[in-house]
Amino acid sequence: MRFDTAAIFGAFSMALLAPSVLACERECQVNVSRAFADKYEILSNQYFTLLNQKVEASFFYGIPNNPLSETEATDVLKTMSDSITGAQEAWSKTIFQTVFDTIFKDEPKFKGDCNVPHRVNQPPRGVNWTMPDCHNMDYICGNPPSICHFMPMIKTRIVNKLTAQLQDRVNGDDSDVYVSFIGPALQNVLGGAPRLTAHLKTLHANLNQILESVRDELATFADDENWKPEWDMEIKWLLLTFP
Repeated sequence: MRFDTAAIFGAFSMALLAPSVLACERECQVNVSRAFADKYEILSNQYFTLLNQKVEASFFYGIPNNPLSETEATDVLKTMSDSITGAQEAWSKTIFQTVFDTIFKDEPKFKGDCNVPHRVNQPPRGVNWTMPDCHNMDYICGNPPSICHFMPMIKTRIVNKLTAQLQDRVNGDDSDVYVSFIGPALQNVLGGAPRLTAHLKTLHANLNQILESVRDELATFADDENWKPEWDMEIKWLLLTFP
C-alpha cells in the first residue's frame, strides 16, 4: 500500500513539475484557419473557372441559326460570366468560417487541455515549436502541435464539408448559384436580347446540364492530384510559430 501511495504521489509531483502547455489561442486559430482557407479558395476557384468555360462553350447549344450578332452574343456571355464571378466571390467569403468551425467547433474539436498525458514541453516565448513536437503530440487537444500532428484528418474533414457545400451550391436550378446569380443573369439577358426568349427552355436546359457536370467534377475537389504537397509544410511551419 505504501508503494501505491508513493507512486501516486510521484506521478502527481511530475504532473505539477511538467511545464504547462498552452492552447492555440484566437490569433493562432484565425491565422491557421485563414492559411487553410486560402488554399481551398485557390482550388475552388478552378471550378468556377470551369463553370465559366462551360457556359461560354455551351450556352447557345441547340439554338439553330443564333439570332444574335457576334457583338450581342459576346455581351450575353459577359453577363453570364459576371454572374459566375459574383457566385465565386460569394462562395469565397464562406470558406474561412467553414474551415474555422471544422477545426475548432466540430467534434472532435482541437481545443482543451494538452498537459495530460504530457507529450511536449512549451517552448520559451519567441521560440517556435518543432517538427518533433508535431510528431509527439499524438492526441487531440488545443495546442499547435496537435493540429499539426492530425493535419491529414483535418484536411479530410474540411474537404468533405467544402465538397458537400460546393456541390449543393451548383445542384441544379434550385441551387444558390442558379437562383442568386445565373438565373437573374439569364433574365437580364432575355431583357436585353428578347430574340432569345423563344429559346428560354433550351438555355435553361443548357445551364442545368452545365451545373450538373460541374457538380460531378467536384467529386475530386482538393484530392492528392490538386492539393500541392508543399502546402502541408507551409501550414505546419505557420502553426508551429504560435505559442
